[in-house]
Amino acid sequence: MSVLSVQGVAKAFGGVQAVDGVSFDVGAGERVALIGPNGAGKTTLFNVINGQLRPDRGSVRISGADTTGQAPHRVWRNSVGRTFQITATFVSMTVSENVQVALASHAGSARHLGRRLGQAFRSEAAELIELVGLTDQSERPAAELPYGDLKRLELAAAMTNAPALLLMDEPTAGMAASERGAMMDLVDSMVTTRGVAVLFTEHDMDVVFGHADRVIVLDRGGVIAAGTPDDIRADSRVQAVYLGTFDAEAGAA
Repeated sequence: MSVLSVQGVAKAFGGVQAVDGVSFDVGAGERVALIGPNGAGKTTLFNVINGQLRPDRGSVRISGADTTGQAPHRVWRNSVGRTFQITATFVSMTVSENVQVALASHAGSARHLGRRLGQAFRSEAAELIELVGLTDQSERPAAELPYGDLKRLELAAAMTNAPALLLMDEPTAGMAASERGAMMDLVDSMVTTRGVAVLFTEHDMDVVFGHADRVIVLDRGGVIAAGTPDDIRADSRVQAVYLGTFDAEAGAA
């Protein structure tokens, strides 16, 4: 059974068909990249899967459950984690407190914590912080972290509900070239050790071709190609869509 099954999803805004009959599956322990030019429909599709938008037609199933049109918090409770292109963290809180709040929310007890987190979920937070390599930063306010570490913190928070599916919107956006590989190596490790299914969007083709098991290419709301990185590199339709954006033979951004 697929962890994520998207079938015939469509979404229009006025006269603009942002997503048009998209179907695909993502299996456990699989890394699938969703790519396409600006305006291809990637973010709209992500927001449909995550529950921020209700599709005009089609369905979304996560771990066999129909989540079509469910609110984001309900989708999240169905073992879905998400990171965003622009990091979403509580900058006034420490690294540990950020993760503790996410753990408390998953447990349904966040509203009872008041202004002080104290020791609530602290040991669980420490495990996730160690997982993303931020143990030495755990008591540092998020506002003081370099951007690459903020991305790691957001990933730790996204893992607090032990997700079966991890949605990552531009996971390396804004990161230095030297940090991108390390971030995706971390994701790869989670896939290997925890069997997480990962769907991610990305403009850096080195990241896509170096870390995806499969690639799905959108253009004007529809799927124009899907396959292994090698298949996508050689696809003439993809080369036409990306002409002037990346070298399809070299896979360079």
